[in-house]
Amino acid sequence: MLNARSCKIKKATFKQSLYPVCLLFGLSFHAAVSAKPIRLPETYPIAMTFRAFDNLKLGSDAFKKRLDENEPYALIHAVRPDEAAQTIHQRWPDKILTLQDAYGGIPIKDYDKVWPGHLLFKPGTLSTQNISPQDTTISVQDTGLIAKNNRRLQKISQKNPVSLIIYALDKDGKPDWSQAEHIIVEAIDGQKLMVKRGQWGSRPLAFTAGKAVIAPHMMFWSRQWQLNFSLHSPKGGTDNLTAAEWFARHIANRLAHSDADGIEFDVGRWTWGYPQEHPMDIDNDRTADYGYIDGVNSFGLGGQVFFRELRKLVGPDKIIQVDSNDALSGVRGWQYLNGVQLEAFPAANHFDRFSTAFLHLRMWVENASGLPHISYPFTKTPTTVYANARDSDGSKTDSRFRIGLAAACLTGMPHPFASLKNLKFDPANAKNNAEEDNGKDFGIFDWDEYHAGVRNDWHWLGHPLAAAQQDLSDLGKEDLLAGNQWQWLVDNGFTAKQNSQAAITVEHIPANILPEHMWYGVRYEPKLGGLKTLAQGRQYTVMFDAKGDDDWHYAGQTFAQVPRMLVISGGMAANKSNAPLSVLIGPKPRTYLVSFVADGKSALAFGVAEQLGATELSHIKLHTGGAERWSREFEKGLVLLNMTQNPWLVTVKKDTYQHLKGIQATETNNGQAVDGEVLVPPQDAVFLVKRQGLPD
Repeated sequence: MLNARSCKIKKATFKQSLYPVCLLFGLSFHAAVSAKPIRLPETYPIAMTFRAFDNLKLGSDAFKKRLDENEPYALIHAVRPDEAAQTIHQRWPDKILTLQDAYGGIPIKDYDKVWPGHLLFKPGTLSTQNISPQDTTISVQDTGLIAKNNRRLQKISQKNPVSLIIYALDKDGKPDWSQAEHIIVEAIDGQKLMVKRGQWGSRPLAFTAGKAVIAPHMMFWSRQWQLNFSLHSPKGGTDNLTAAEWFARHIANRLAHSDADGIEFDVGRWTWGYPQEHPMDIDNDRTADYGYIDGVNSFGLGGQVFFRELRKLVGPDKIIQVDSNDALSGVRGWQYLNGVQLEAFPAANHFDRFSTAFLHLRMWVENASGLPHISYPFTKTPTTVYANARDSDGSKTDSRFRIGLAAACLTGMPHPFASLKNLKFDPANAKNNAEEDNGKDFGIFDWDEYHAGVRNDWHWLGHPLAAAQQDLSDLGKEDLLAGNQWQWLVDNGFTAKQNSQAAITVEHIPANILPEHMWYGVRYEPKLGGLKTLAQGRQYTVMFDAKGDDDWHYAGQTFAQVPRMLVISGGMAANKSNAPLSVLIGPKPRTYLVSFVADGKSALAFGVAEQLGATELSHIKLHTGGAERWSREFEKGLVLLNMTQNPWLVTVKKDTYQHLKGIQATETNNGQAVDGEVLVPPQDAVFLVKRQGLPD
């Protein structure tokens, strides 16, 4: 009898042509004999590992040792190499194993497999000379579109070659992808490019002056070309597919030849995190559009095509997950995914922005359609235990781990940890992570909280007895917005139709503007005489009801369950300059509580113009204090999380609990009994275990 663990599928062989498309053999058969649906463990905590097998040779003694060390961890993410999944499942059949890949990033070894029209480019420049196959110097209209100057080019080239494409224009001025060539630019001299021709499986071609475009590749990471997932991606290649469709086949083929339970895509993007530095041109008209055409994020929505096609190919029982940290630039769409990974939770280690990060996590857990729901906070941060990191005042930083694990337990999700030496980490921008890249540490992290310290019970919390409970005792009683009137404001170039006092429909967004210039183009804010500024450094909580369109009918396709984004001014900026608070809103009204630390610069305002469509806001209130105090009771323990600026004194069942007794953060995990009350410090979590001898 065949089953998914024992079934072997002969790998497809590919005929290498200039730009071959991956063919799939045996994929539908593999899906048909898939094992029973995957289920997360039902007892907590759920510890998992991340890239624990990096740089280990399959079958080596080091690999076998690491395999033994993974025994208590229920999930193993980013299994490497793919073949290791079978070995791990032979040893631990019930573990959940997931692979990792880039969100449309093509590694250098696969450059020659991609049809050039499927790639994403920055705005290009026209040639000003006829180009022969022998030419290694090319005159162009604007070398500034390639690099600011030769010094900048040489600095970039020290690490990686700067790749460009030359493609011909047809008689209508549209790209002719049958006449395309990859090149490397080595130097810039005035308006001339010194290049190496015919790279990565292409061959030197002839081009006509004014009828050839030279454009930089949009890079996912430094050695990965980015695919054009947009709805404006041309169809082409062997099977006449879009880039999203082609990549779905490519990934499905990878999964078909692995014993993994699914895959997670690194840095899934709705928009680029740094669009001004990385301007995309999805329709190849040589103008930066940042992924938006007609006021709609074609690049973002195109990701839905990729998810839809991949789900069709792999079936309902494979995990499809995306690394997507926030509403601002992370992927959207709940219809096809199991969930998201929030890397460096919360908000790229910006703990004052815990509230929106935790809300983002909870909304994905609630709304993702794929089963099992699997959206988890990934704690990737410096701690005292594993990096000897301390805060500016000398205090220990292990609370960062406790916050992440508590968030996972509160939402019923797994939790991985990786150690950094540098707190300043941006998952969306590899260039800014030089120190992080030198200081990251993946593998096995044996935290006391995972197994109740000396009790060594990896299921020590047991089953949850109830859902997580939110405590609002830190909020001030006064509504700071009481008596204020609200108004819709529409900037020049934007068009919006007001449907009621609280509702508006954005009908037009100016073309070719940066996404951050869209955010507040249509906004809702107090009228003159209302609230002006918030006290810098003080915590506030804004409450409001919101709903908005989440169905999109665009470019001949319909997409459901793709929520809108709402931005809120007034919060301390995160790692990206002027980054507002952001939340997702759907078609059903929802009450939001968003706590934030004020920047003291701007009045509270809600921006709704990142997409065309309708948004409704009502019942807006503002209070001092934070709303992020949470508890959850389990059979054998209690999890308490306090992300306010003040200590939280919690009354618990008398003579029932004690602190964990551990060997790491012993100032917290000291084993002491709790006598009816426990104090949870600001921005920290406390894990209590039932005293031994008491009934569960």
